[in-house]
Amino acid sequence: MSTVNDPKAYVLLRYAVIKTSGDVLCMPIRAKLVHSVTLIAQPRNKHPMLKTGALKLGDYEIKNRGTFGLLWFTDFGEKFWEACTTVDDSAKLRLRESGFDEMNWSISFRFAGFKARLSAIKYKGFFGSPKNSLIELKIGTENPNDLRMFLQALCTKFDNPPWILNNWKKVEATIGMSKDDIIKSWSEAMGREISEEETKLKGWGSRLFGSKPSSEAKVEADEDDIEIFEDQDGMEIKMKIHGALEVEGNEYAIMSYVDNINSEFEIMMINRGRGNKVSYSNVEDDELYEQLSEAAVQHLESTSAI
Repeated sequence: MSTVNDPKAYVLLRYAVIKTSGDVLCMPIRAKLVHSVTLIAQPRNKHPMLKTGALKLGDYEIKNRGTFGLLWFTDFGEKFWEACTTVDDSAKLRLRESGFDEMNWSISFRFAGFKARLSAIKYKGFFGSPKNSLIELKIGTENPNDLRMFLQALCTKFDNPPWILNNWKKVEATIGMSKDDIIKSWSEAMGREISEEETKLKGWGSRLFGSKPSSEAKVEADEDDIEIFEDQDGMEIKMKIHGALEVEGNEYAIMSYVDNINSEFEIMMINRGRGNKVSYSNVEDDELYEQLSEAAVQHLESTSAI
């Protein structure tokens, strides 16, 4: 520790400055400048599913099936963890927060001088699923070049860029970031330009309606049906049924939000119980969702619904 009388000594970087009895005491401290970024990514698949109990203890354990005690880590989470363990085989992760929904969680990571956090956030609908949720990535480290290189390597693991979201308007309404904001943040974080071609999907397919044909699907329509649902916050949601698809004996409803005429369409499985009591559930099979989507588009176009 040193004592100086000249007040100009304040300006020394990486020093703690304490003033007592007219003197300035300068004490060297270990100040670390952390370079951090916040990025938004679109998951496409719910797998792998991880055990929440194990994650709370820092263990990565995959659960192949089930409903309780698990979360959907998604393809983005899997690729991110793979990138972490590639640069540091002693990388650590831990579940920090989780909700009732499988797509409502926050996981922290430590690896190779990095600190990061992935958070799953639903941005549309009332059933959390990869197609209507986003992943917020917060990551930082001391060396900005290390950060750029890590993010560049991470992006090479995907068939399509992670910065392409399924519904830009819904995302902006939820987190306040536009399409340009999200793409620009990735560009600046990686230290390179993102071309126009890299802002278009190739193989994933946006989840409004897919591109695969569905020759097995047939359409039944009842345009006046209204169903009332309750979301996880107890709020009432009204949805209009525009028709139904039948594939291999199962029925799927084509729905839209009554209170938002500009919203996207949803496809939900129709479950019939005793006394013809009807309930609805999410379509979990991504490939089936694409097939249903193509048939739904054809039906909605024929009825001038879109």
